[in-house]
Amino acid sequence: MPEPVLTPVLTIEHLTKKFGDLTVLSDLSLQVHEGEVIVILGASGCGKSTLLRCINALENIQSGEIRLNGEIISQDSKNLSRIRQQIGMVFQSYELFPHLSVLANILLAPMKVQKRSRASAEQEALSLLSRVGLAEKANSFPRQLSGGQKQRVAIVRALCMHPKILLFDEITAALDPEMVREVLDVILDLAEQGRTMLIVTHEMQFAQAVADRVIFLDDGNIKEQGTPEQFFNSPKTERAKKFLQTFTFKRKNIKISG
Repeated sequence: MPEPVLTPVLTIEHLTKKFGDLTVLSDLSLQVHEGEVIVILGASGCGKSTLLRCINALENIQSGEIRLNGEIISQDSKNLSRIRQQIGMVFQSYELFPHLSVLANILLAPMKVQKRSRASAEQEALSLLSRVGLAEKANSFPRQLSGGQKQRVAIVRALCMHPKILLFDEITAALDPEMVREVLDVILDLAEQGRTMLIVTHEMQFAQAVADRVIFLDDGNIKEQGTPEQFFNSPKTERAKKFLQTFTFKRKNIKISG
């Protein structure tokens, strides 16, 4: 029997994004299926973070179309608020409210946006905090947390909204090596749970461990894509080969558990 045709969770068709006269993304197309973990690689300025921001309609696009489960994502969409609730985004800078406790940061959106009861949202938040090793930090404030702890709180906050897809934008870039390990282990756990994720990272060892597919961006478009084994062991393009040569894996002293 023929294999069933899978409908993608996220579809990007002919996406073009400009800042003034500068074209950052050019005629980019991509499909993401449920449970797929895609790692987006490329040199600084190639459009990786901009792509994630376009997916979440944080940036206007000049042409093309982005759909989540068939619904158009656009700053002009009447249902944008509802659609955004299905997209969890975690930033490099955590974006936690400094005047709120960890628990209050997590509960804000589920209660205010989704109108969930405090009891229900709090039960889930505490369970997730426990899973990422932060149960005892529920009543702490962001200033009392390390960078790795803040980033894990930001991930829990995104998960509490029950998103269909998770976007991670260089979430370990500002962390010390020990804190990087804390965060990457959480992402690996999410991958094992079958979460659909797009991850922008410079952590090559982590990319090899977590990705189902690696996307290599250059000059605003996808220059190469494939499994981690294909991309890291047998890159097809000279640009990808040159990019990989800039990384010395021996400097990456991050032991990935699992």
